[in-house]
Amino acid sequence: MFDRARRAAAVLLLAACWPLSAAAQQAAGERVGELNSTLLEVMRDAEALGFEGRYERLAPVLERLFAFPAMARVAAGGHWRGLSAEDRGRLVDSFARFSIATFASRFDGYSGERFEVSGERPAARGAVLVENAIIQSSGERVGIDYLLRPVDGEWRIFDIYLDSRYSELATRRSEYVSILDGEGFEGLMRTLEDKIAELSRGSGA
Repeated sequence: MFDRARRAAAVLLLAACWPLSAAAQQAAGERVGELNSTLLEVMRDAEALGFEGRYERLAPVLERLFAFPAMARVAAGGHWRGLSAEDRGRLVDSFARFSIATFASRFDGYSGERFEVSGERPAARGAVLVENAIIQSSGERVGIDYLLRPVDGEWRIFDIYLDSRYSELATRRSEYVSILDGEGFEGLMRTLEDKIAELSRGSGA
């Protein structure tokens, strides 16, 4: 389920963030727990839901828990500054839809797995890394850690570390900047739409 995502990536440069209240700081792990609960429900109902059903079930939760606009900005690298407001909006929309489609594709079945949040530790510039894993029925643990940052007084997921090591956002930044350099903004939009279509057909994550 996660093999294609297990790729080494450059370390993500962390952006500035604002402090949260003490009450909000206590909620970082709870927000990851909410995501885990939703993923488990989707996995258990995966066959009946199909890709579209999984997407629809996941979309409102992921849109609330993830910082998609900030993530899209980082993924675009220095190209973000040259985009119009309209194109920035298009990129955020495509980035969010691709992210949700990736989850809907990856979490496509249930074989007795469970999730476990094992702790939190501070990260650079006020962020928090929530240590998390999916545990297979065999007992094998696959680390899926989440980096959370404060947005409008709430923790939002900003990055995913697969196998507790590989930054998914850094991987996307490398891919997106390469496409933007070679094919321009419209080339990136075409690539994202093609990838979303592939995921919907079950052609990989």
